[in-house]
Amino acid sequence: MNNIMSTKVQIFRNLKEYKFSNKLSEHSKTEIIEKVKLAVKGKMELVDLNELDDKTMQFITRSNIQGSNLLFVHKTKDLAIEMFGCEHMAIIAKSNNGDDSAYELALKTAQELSNKINFAFNDEYGYLMSDLNHIGTGIQIESEIMLLSIKAINKIEQVKQNVMKLGYHLQETKFKGMFKLKTKCNLGLSEKQVVSDFKNTLSKLQELEIESAKVLDAEKHDELLDKSNRSKAVLESAHLLDYEELYSIVANLRIGQMLSMNYISDATLNELQKLVINKKDEFISQSEQKELAQIVKEILKGEKNV
Repeated sequence: MNNIMSTKVQIFRNLKEYKFSNKLSEHSKTEIIEKVKLAVKGKMELVDLNELDDKTMQFITRSNIQGSNLLFVHKTKDLAIEMFGCEHMAIIAKSNNGDDSAYELALKTAQELSNKINFAFNDEYGYLMSDLNHIGTGIQIESEIMLLSIKAINKIEQVKQNVMKLGYHLQETKFKGMFKLKTKCNLGLSEKQVVSDFKNTLSKLQELEIESAKVLDAEKHDELLDKSNRSKAVLESAHLLDYEELYSIVANLRIGQMLSMNYISDATLNELQKLVINKKDEFISQSEQKELAQIVKEILKGEKNV
């Protein structure tokens, strides 16, 4: 079961012997840019936010990069280094559907850069940062996760309190049953420990969501079955679809899948999720709604051909 919509990993770093970003001179910024450019040569290129192709802009939008106009972007468009935000740099990787690619890519990139660039580091405190929340490993992780069943059985506040005791934030977004799990402070831990602990917490939330779905099923089996069947029928027959409706349908199908009420595979639901991620609140024209409905039908057609 995969109710994780996306994962974003950021690793912050400052270069040794330079002031923090808010005190940097233009000359120092130029020097730092040249050092990073040399370190990532052949793998990433420096771009200006004012001059981006569509694919790069989609990655920037999905990753909510806002701090600087200067970025180093990987040729595959799944990795970026934001320059001169709150720190000298933020390595940013994002993945969909709960896979490990964002963790692996961010950690690998940070290690490669540390072999070529002298970062500000203290044996007692770890990597030094202007933001106290970044001190230590300098890593921050957040995942969007569907917790529809936990919320439906009124256990979400208890779960939020328990998650807070573990050192995380769990906050509901403006979309039904969608929550963001975020790291808070990681002082005293290694990058791998932070990633491992975060993934374990996500896994526990997934297990709790499955158990909550079973409780919900015992109380409202017919209602859940009806929602699951209707949702699948809408996808197969809809002439127009917007992102908000598609999100609600995917949410219903996720619960149905957990309870073996439908035969839509994880892979298909993952493909449907990709259409929705970071677009749930976007207005789209009628022609775009028609196109979205057709794309969904093609994805479902692939399901039937498997």
